[in-house]
Amino acid sequence: MGKLIDDLPLPDRRALAVKLLLKGVGISEVSRVAQLSLPTVSKYKNLVERGGPEALAHLRIHGGVPRLDNASESWLVSAIKHSPGLYGYPGPTWTISQLREVIFQRLGIQFSSSHVGYLVRSYGLAYRLGYSPSSKAPPNTAQKSQGGVYAARRAVAARMLLDGNSVEIVARTLAIGVPTVRKYRSMVSAGGIDAVEKLRSSGRKATLSAADLDWLRGKLEANPTAQGFETELWRSGDVQKLIKEKFGIYHSHGHVRRIVGKLGLEHRMRPPKQRTEKKRLTIDDEVLAWVAATLKELPRAHGIDADNWTNARLRTVIRQRVGVDYTRGYILKIAIRAGVADLLTRRRS
Repeated sequence: MGKLIDDLPLPDRRALAVKLLLKGVGISEVSRVAQLSLPTVSKYKNLVERGGPEALAHLRIHGGVPRLDNASESWLVSAIKHSPGLYGYPGPTWTISQLREVIFQRLGIQFSSSHVGYLVRSYGLAYRLGYSPSSKAPPNTAQKSQGGVYAARRAVAARMLLDGNSVEIVARTLAIGVPTVRKYRSMVSAGGIDAVEKLRSSGRKATLSAADLDWLRGKLEANPTAQGFETELWRSGDVQKLIKEKFGIYHSHGHVRRIVGKLGLEHRMRPPKQRTEKKRLTIDDEVLAWVAATLKELPRAHGIDADNWTNARLRTVIRQRVGVDYTRGYILKIAIRAGVADLLTRRRS
């Protein structure tokens, strides 16, 4: 038998990956067979498509990325947190290319775009990343620029997914809907970054023009009751209805609030409803052990006048223990995890 794939040197695994890619094997399968990461195989695929198998010959075998020392990392974190204006760049947030330039100028290290993105995310500062401001773009290029922003954001989403980030983190970081990111994940799994980058924007024009926004501003500055609505402050559903009736455009509640925010009229809106249920706490091993011990005792030992445990009774003592009122379904899951679900009865005494 030949060597295990894990024991093969990188040049051999790289050659195997190229061979499989040329046969049309998908990125995920190549990654599994050649024991290479998904981002690495995706990079190989791009290189092979552009320059043939010979393109990989120019790659270094020991391609480890230079590490930053503690002082350099401290400086970089501080730079990312502060305004790009301190370093001569416009806008309130950074772009990857700007950070690459700053790192090279300050530290003399030329990181790849993907590694810079990785560093920013590893520091928990992904929210400091944005895109080059396009507000000064000529009107005839505004739509094209916006399409470029969407394309760039799709590419970043694909790379984040390949790096192992969850759908929720990608959606929150890039302000993309969770269903959309799930679609990207399926596409990336099947065809890599290329599958997502080939997507075209839907082509729908920007929702509201400057004149439309001026009209909406006038409406929002007036009292909703004057427009036939019932409240003194605007609800997102009411604004949604105004836009739909006037312009024939449907916006989600979240997008409606973003538009109102851009108009500087948040004070004219009713605050969104706050969720009343408490955030579910993680049930750790200590609590599970306590649940197991509790169900092996009579409910009377815990102040409940009964001889057997039910879901509702366990729910009561857990609420007293951790201060959270869990659903009946989750209470059952806790009992199952604790290995004592058989001690619960469905009958009430």
